[in-house]
Amino acid sequence: MSLNLEFVAFFLGFVAIALAIGYGICRVLLGPQAATRNLLYAGPWLLFGAVLAIALSLAGRFGLVGLYALYTGGVLFWLISWPLRKRSAGDLLHSIGPTSQNKIFLWVGLFQVGLAIAMTLLLLDRVTGGLVTGLGIASGIVQIAFWWSLALLFILLGRSNLEIREHGLCYLYAWQPWARVEAFGWDDDKPNTLILKLLPRSFISRRFITLTIPVDQKATVDDLIDDYLAEADLATEMDIAQGIEPPSQPD
Repeated sequence: MSLNLEFVAFFLGFVAIALAIGYGICRVLLGPQAATRNLLYAGPWLLFGAVLAIALSLAGRFGLVGLYALYTGGVLFWLISWPLRKRSAGDLLHSIGPTSQNKIFLWVGLFQVGLAIAMTLLLLDRVTGGLVTGLGIASGIVQIAFWWSLALLFILLGRSNLEIREHGLCYLYAWQPWARVEAFGWDDDKPNTLILKLLPRSFISRRFITLTIPVDQKATVDDLIDDYLAEADLATEMDIAQGIEPPSQPD
């Protein structure tokens, strides 16, 4: 096995472009401070992407197919298990509905549907025709399933709601227990952007997350969360923790 430098360069280029697009979207939706924080958080994932690209290059074509299979199975299990996991969050107190981030996921999902259709057409020759093999059929089916599971994931994320529940927040098919949240606050750039300070589960876990709340629901959300969490100036704290110079205050 040899290292495929062309594949590694392509993979890292794709990751870099995705980070740039994500930064641009976050800057528009959440403001420059939040966008910079998210970009700094993405740094370790870029390193992980480099390691993954090298590993996949060494593993060859079937290593990538194996990754497709693991990802597809993980996505389907995560989505199917959501109703059971959601019960742990307790009774619904308030449904905020979809946020600006959800709309982005939905548009990405629609784009992924088109991409999945294109990839399905390209991969049909692996599962049909007189020259196909059993291994080729399995490889083609796994790759087709991967692209459709990716589209399904983004569409369902885009159609999900942000909910305040008895034991935590439900968002994007996951829930954040109140016990794992130290405090909450509101961003300086975008006053309707909710910031949560988390108790990290590991050294790579995010310490802060941001959620865009509709302006007309900010007061309701603030009152409900205030019953469970202490409010703090988390925007400044995030900037200091990540080495970002807080904006100077006018005299």
